[in-house]
Formats: sequence, C-alpha cells, structure tokens
Amino acid sequence: MEEGPERAARRGVQAAIALLLFIPVLVPLLAVLLIWLMQADASRTADQRVTSASRLVRENFRSLVNETRERLVRIDRALGPDPAAFSLANIDTGPGIVGLYDAAGDTITRSGTRGANVATNDAFQALAKGKSLVITPLISVQGAIRLFGVAHRIERNGMFAGVITAYFPADYLSDLWSTLSLGPDSTVGLIRDDGWQIARYPVPENPLNLSDYQLFTRELKASPSGVYSAKSPVDGHLRRVGYQLDPDLGVIAVASLSQTSATTALWSRVRSSALVTAPIFLALVFMCGWVVLLLLRQERTRGNLAAALAENKTLLQEIHHRVKNNLQSVIALVRLQEAPDSTKTELAGRIAAISKVHEHIYETDQFGQVDAAGFLEKLLPALAGAAPPGVDLVWRIAPFDLAPGQAMPLGLLVNELVTNAFKHAFPDGRTGKVEVTLTKEDSAARLVVADNGVGAAGNGGEGLGTRLISSFVTQLQGEMTTHNEAGRTVEVIFEA
Repeated sequence: MEEGPERAARRGVQAAIALLLFIPVLVPLLAVLLIWLMQADASRTADQRVTSASRLVRENFRSLVNETRERLVRIDRALGPDPAAFSLANIDTGPGIVGLYDAAGDTITRSGTRGANVATNDAFQALAKGKSLVITPLISVQGAIRLFGVAHRIERNGMFAGVITAYFPADYLSDLWSTLSLGPDSTVGLIRDDGWQIARYPVPENPLNLSDYQLFTRELKASPSGVYSAKSPVDGHLRRVGYQLDPDLGVIAVASLSQTSATTALWSRVRSSALVTAPIFLALVFMCGWVVLLLLRQERTRGNLAAALAENKTLLQEIHHRVKNNLQSVIALVRLQEAPDSTKTELAGRIAAISKVHEHIYETDQFGQVDAAGFLEKLLPALAGAAPPGVDLVWRIAPFDLAPGQAMPLGLLVNELVTNAFKHAFPDGRTGKVEVTLTKEDSAARLVVADNGVGAAGNGGEGLGTRLISSFVTQLQGEMTTHNEAGRTVEVIFEA
C-alpha cells in the first residue's frame, strides 16, 4: 500500500496533467465566449446606431415640415382674398415644386387656368374635411416614383378654399443617409401612421403600404420607439431597424442597417484576431504537450525511485531482522558455555540490549531515527523479568527521537545501570525499587537510574560493568554524576 505523501504527489501530478490537457480545450471555449461577447457588443452598438439615426431622421423631417408650413402660409397670404383669382404667377414659391388646387379639386396652373382634378385624392379630401396639414405618401409622375408632398389647407372667410402643396423628391433623405454612414444595405425612411411610405433611401421601385408589416402589427403596439430585427418587405434583406413615432405629424421615422453586413464585419474581425492568436494557441498546445510529457517522465522516475526505496527498506528490515536473530543465537551459545551463571546472564543481557535496537528498527521502519520510548519500553520489561525477588523496576520514558548511533549505547547503558542495581543494591534478599527516568528539555536528554538500596557501599568499584558504563557515556558524548542519598542515583545528560 502506498504511503500518504506518495499518493498526494501522484494526485498532484495527475491534477497538473489534467489541467494542462484542459488548457487546449479551455482556450477555444474562451474564444467562443469572446466571440459571443463581441457579437453581443456589436448588437448593442447596432441598436444604439439605428436608434440615434432614427431620431435624426425624425428631427430632420420635423424641421422640413415646419419650414415648409411657414412657406405655404406665406404663399397662402400672397394668393389674395378671392379664391376665383388664385394664381401663383407673381408669387415667390421658393425652391421645388408647388401645386395649387381650388376647392373643387381642380389644379390651378401658374397662369391661373384650371387643369386636372384631384378631388378624389385622400390627402385632398382630408384637408377639405378640416385638417390643416397633410403629409402625402410617395406619388409617381409619368409612371415613376418621384415625389412626396406637404399639403396646406387654404381658407377664406372660414370656408375651405383650396389646397397648396410643396413637393419634394423621393431621394430627399439621400444626404442624411450619407451623413449617418450606417454601412452598405442600410436604409432611412419615413412612413405615415396609416402605413404608406412617405420617403425612403434607397428609393423603392414601387410605393408600399406597410400597415400589415411587423412595425405596425407588433412593434408600435408595444412602444412608440424601439429596435427590432426583420426582413424588409421592400428588398427582403434582414436588417436591424430603429423607429421613432412623431405623434404630432403622424409619421414614423425609421433607420436600419444590414445584419448580414454587421455579421460579415464581425467575422472579419474574428478572422483577423484568429490570424494573430492561432500561432500563440498552437505554441501553447505544444508547450502543454511538452510539459505533460515531462510530468509523465517525472512520474515514471518518481515511481522507479519509490520502488527502489521500498526495496531498500525491505532489505534493511531483512538485515536488522537477521542481525537480531543472529544475536539471539549468540545469546543461546553464551548460555551453553562453561562459565558462572552470573557472567552468562550479564553477557546475555548486554547482547539482548543490542538485539532490542535491531528489533525496534525493523518493526517500526525507523532507519534514520529511533523512538526512545518505543525502544526502551521493549528493553525494560525484559530487564524487569530478571529482577531479584522483592525488587521492582519502574520507568518513565519521554517520547523523542534518537539517532541510530545513540540508541545502541543508550540501551547498553540502561542495561548496565539496571543490572548493577539489581546485583549490588539489594544484598541478602533486601527488597526495594529501581526507577528509570528519561526526559528531554530542548536538545538535552536526561537519564536517571535510581535505587533505594544500600548505596555506594554495595554498588561501586572498578569492575567491568563500571568500565562499560563509562564507555557508553563517552559514546553518548554525555556527562555522568552519581549521588548516594537513600540509595544510589546515577544521572547522565547528553545531547539528543
């Protein structure tokens, strides 16, 4: 089973690879989002442009009508009081075509003679019934669409006396269309509130009534101004249309731009951007692939190293296990030798202390450090089993780490100190207690082995045990002090 850090490292590599593989997918998604945002921005911009343009068309036409009305009123006054004498012969009518009609609908020529009758014309009838001003729809002259008019009611003595009309060319909006610069296939126009076209640029081939068109059937019912998309009934082009109703004049001003042209312009910008970003994207894909290969190679190397480390751990465990077993065999051989039992017991105890170090290492996999508490709590119970009758061995070991080079001399030192206490502190069946304490403050470890036996009188000398104790303290690079108060206390302080 893998260790936690190894699983975490593998998950980290897998997450990094997944992220790197996701980047080439994420970039196109971001590009799609960017195109969508560009399209939405282009749509908002188009709406703002046609809205502004339709307002300009409305205000331009309102100015035209107001100026024309003033001109027609001036001509009206110049006609004189007698309807029978109406004539434009000596009147400055201003620019363009002006038509004069009597109360019967007959055309009055500039010389004053009567011509064609227009009494059945809708605009003439509206004025005869009391309207003061009428905007005429597009009309044709000799079969061609040419003019629209602004017609004024003439009254004399409170009675209807005729009509005077100023006519304007059908391409009247051409200059405004050029100024607005809405682009190819764009249009500007004026429509009466009954659906008849007043003017449009580009000029249509035939006059149209748009009362059944979306503008009247849906948009104007919802709002007197706005923007919508629809195919034009004039030429079938799909356009974005802005409209503004002028209720005083009964006219709707419209301005439109081609959605096909706007879409073409958008995709042109997208293609231009793609030409710049495509090499960057390809380089990014290449770099992501290269990094993924490096990560996979690193993961393979890490796996090989982890396998080698696990194999080394297994080998080290096997080594320590074999050493421990060999030491157990040595202990068995010692016990078979011809020697005093006390000598064999002491020697076996020393070998057992060494064996416990190897046993602890292979059981815990701690090859770089040894837990002092875990190690000594394996050794001390074995020593307690060898205590003289009536003598107890107790211990209190703080948990901290030792270097492997310290564990061996520490275990042997504890073994010698405890064994010496058992051997010398309790003669003649004396009962008592031996206490082992190991603590650590900062970097200094403190070992204390104390007994309540007979003290130095029975626990000292210059024998083998004493020399071994001094040797082990030296190996620990420690300092040892002894006290003889109510028994013997040995204190060793060393760096841990």
